[in-house]
Amino acid sequence: MRPVLWIDLQALTRWRDATGGQDWADRVRRLMDCAHAADIYRKRTGRAHPVLGDGTLASALPRVRREGDGADRPRPPPSLAAMADAIGAVVEWKARRAGSGGTVPASQQFISRRKARLVERRFDGGLDMAETKPQLAKVDPVWTRIRDEARAAVRDEPLLGGLIHSGVLHHPSLERALSYRFSMKLASGEMSEQILREIADEAFADDGWLGEAARADVVAVYDRDPACHRFLQPILFFKGYQAVQAYRIGHWLWTRGRKDMAYFVQMRVSEVFGVDIHPNARIGKGIMIDHAHSIVIGETAVVGDNVSMLHSVTLGGTGKEDGDRHPKIADGVMIGAGAKILGNIQVGQCSRIAAGSVVLSDVPRNTTVAGVPAKVVGQAGCDQPSQTMDQLIHGAD
Repeated sequence: MRPVLWIDLQALTRWRDATGGQDWADRVRRLMDCAHAADIYRKRTGRAHPVLGDGTLASALPRVRREGDGADRPRPPPSLAAMADAIGAVVEWKARRAGSGGTVPASQQFISRRKARLVERRFDGGLDMAETKPQLAKVDPVWTRIRDEARAAVRDEPLLGGLIHSGVLHHPSLERALSYRFSMKLASGEMSEQILREIADEAFADDGWLGEAARADVVAVYDRDPACHRFLQPILFFKGYQAVQAYRIGHWLWTRGRKDMAYFVQMRVSEVFGVDIHPNARIGKGIMIDHAHSIVIGETAVVGDNVSMLHSVTLGGTGKEDGDRHPKIADGVMIGAGAKILGNIQVGQCSRIAAGSVVLSDVPRNTTVAGVPAKVVGQAGCDQPSQTMDQLIHGAD
């Protein structure tokens, strides 16, 4: 079954408090069996069980409240002793299922370590002490901020609670959240959510750069898009960000020799997001694609770090020749809406391509080009045009 997280243990202890402790061990075993069966059902069908939930312990628990305990009444957090009892019951179930015949250390049973783990329980007629060992958590300010914003969003708009919990708060890391989003958006009758999620999980586990790039892209969108007010927005709502993360998984498949699966990802990204990026294209991090409608990036295109582009941009070829035939975009370039950059040409670092331009020749660094065909009309106007997003031509040299 799925890992037992802190939220599952809280739900379990509250359920015990509401129903009493009679036959506690037997009832926990039945609940764990139900959660395990629901997880098997989810893996086979790609959807949650209609009665038992999605395979988590919290979803399998009966919805029981104390008599007179209103839905809006605050409930105190479970005590440490109650939490230790819950952990002991879950560990005992897992030990029995593994056939060990004895107890299994809690440190070997629980993947979630956001809270201090209860690692030793003494069965001598009561709980003498629950020892805690501090864990040095990985510092992840982007994911921490996303989760904080997600909680605030649930408070502000409860109707989105299911979406936000399943898409963000249910996951222990940004990588896992992106895997879930990837599978939900690209699944179809031809490819299940479960298969796609396993592919994404494998990609993120194999290549840590994917998670690093995803965080840089979140910050880039927040910094450069005036319509983005929270880190949470790109994860849930911005198809440009989601399309780039899906492309990265397709590129990972391509570089591992799984080209047909990479083509499938490219096809689904194009169908769902209206963004067509060949999985062999190479794209850096800190990418912001605003609106992201009708983006086309060809097979041998290269896009550097900290590049910004708007909708309807094409990085294409000039004919049906084979080989290296697509543009090479250096770091810090800003590409305006509707710009077409064609052929194996170089666009220099921190340059600007004006909206609607057709670029057919190399662009020097730190310059602005505009027109059909595009010509140099001045300097870039600043050191980092992709970050300032200034698209006005203030004058020609």
